[in-house]
Amino acid sequence: MRAKQLWFGVVLILVGALILMANLGFLDWNFWQALRQLWPVLLISIGLTMLLAETRWVFIGPLVLIGAILFAAINPVGISFGFNHLMGGYEVRRSVSYSKAWDASISQGELRLQVPAGTINLMGSPEQLVSGRVFYRKGMPVWGYQQQGGRGTITLSSRKVRGSLGGSQGFQGDIALGVMVPWDVKLELGAGKLLGDLRTVPITSLMAELGAGSMDLTLSDRGIRREIRIRGGASSIRLRVPWGVELRVQLKNPIGSHNLEAAGLKKTGDYWISDGYETALSAYDITVSLGIGRLELEYISPPPQI
Repeated sequence: MRAKQLWFGVVLILVGALILMANLGFLDWNFWQALRQLWPVLLISIGLTMLLAETRWVFIGPLVLIGAILFAAINPVGISFGFNHLMGGYEVRRSVSYSKAWDASISQGELRLQVPAGTINLMGSPEQLVSGRVFYRKGMPVWGYQQQGGRGTITLSSRKVRGSLGGSQGFQGDIALGVMVPWDVKLELGAGKLLGDLRTVPITSLMAELGAGSMDLTLSDRGIRREIRIRGGASSIRLRVPWGVELRVQLKNPIGSHNLEAAGLKKTGDYWISDGYETALSAYDITVSLGIGRLELEYISPPPQI
């Protein structure tokens, strides 16, 4: 019974520690890759617990597991590298590039991103409709393009790997969206980071879903009213908004913290609203639903006009 109680406590500690670190933005896709490779440590931990169950040293087994997982969280690249070496070699990081030129027949862009894990950085492009380069180890990134009428749809997803329990080990790369057309953006990221400076990109809608990780986006002030929907598990969300852009924010299941009042928004019913939202030319209607996490808003200066 003592060993069972100890293992129950270990599970609670590990789950709490991982959620906290993901919430604070310390975990990226390298950690989840390393965690997948830590299963031998689990066997060692269980074996030690069984051998020492009737002694006062029973805590050593769970302690080994806690130490290994926390080390992976602090230094995921190092531990992942070590296990790859022991398992017969080093993994080579490869990349896939893609670009699509803009033409006058395209008046609306759409980006659909489905990534199990990784770090993706979004930015603007003054030349191409879209361009990007994504690095990977397993689960090759698959780009796609389809045009219906004036709407050009760009997709990025992960090809499944046969015989691999982990599938994709995470992408890392940049995607540039053309500033000459407005964009609808739909993002799904299982674990990792979503970064971007979209001040020059006219975004008409943004739908983002994150499992565990963080989002840090700088938004546009291109003179249109926009809709943003964000759902996350254990996630940290930071939105940087140019001065002069007004906001209406609704928090659903708000477990965690936010700085909306400090950012100058006022609570009205179910919404946090800035003073000029109703009449502003540039405004965002934002809905955020987080399991556990933090939402931060930061006002910034607009980019210089050249």
